[in-house]
Amino acid sequence: MLIAWTDRVMRLGGVAMRPVRITAAFVFAAAVAITGCTAHSVGNRADAPAAPAAAAPTAPPAIPTTDAQAGHSGATTSQPVVLADGRHPVFLNTVEPYRQTITFDLVQWYEGQAAAREAAKDHLQADNDYYIRNSNPKLRTLPVLDGATITVNQLTGSNQAVPVSLAKLSTWFPRATAGPMFWITVRDGHVSQISEQWVP
Repeated sequence: MLIAWTDRVMRLGGVAMRPVRITAAFVFAAAVAITGCTAHSVGNRADAPAAPAAAAPTAPPAIPTTDAQAGHSGATTSQPVVLADGRHPVFLNTVEPYRQTITFDLVQWYEGQAAAREAAKDHLQADNDYYIRNSNPKLRTLPVLDGATITVNQLTGSNQAVPVSLAKLSTWFPRATAGPMFWITVRDGHVSQISEQWVP
């Protein structure tokens, strides 16, 4: 097509064109053809639908934390109170000096008229003006403080309070499964005093 167009130009002019002019015309025609093709190619690319962009990953929706859940996760539980502070009548069950603990059965102690009245409720009679009720066989264990005061009397065949160590006290248990009765003093969840109850 380019050669035919060049021949036509030469015929219309009626004269033969010089080689330099022919070369310039050829270069110009080639440039126009290339520019047109390039523009057409770019236009086609512009007209072509763009490839869909990949959707960015989305994070899963956050699960709201309720006040109840937050309170549950941060909640702290306290240890149950084994025995309230104060002086309590008990039957010792086990004395463990290496663990520095005692295990005991909490009872009720009555004297005088109260002993007679409470014994009558159980269809019994008070013996020697005292009465011990053991309505709950539950065993409890408490630690014994270092330096706790421990005294016995009938265990040593005496009517006087005899100081002993926790290790010495352990030598009588668990042999004495049915008594004697002791009083323990509890302070902040620890036993600070153990005293055998003298009975006539």
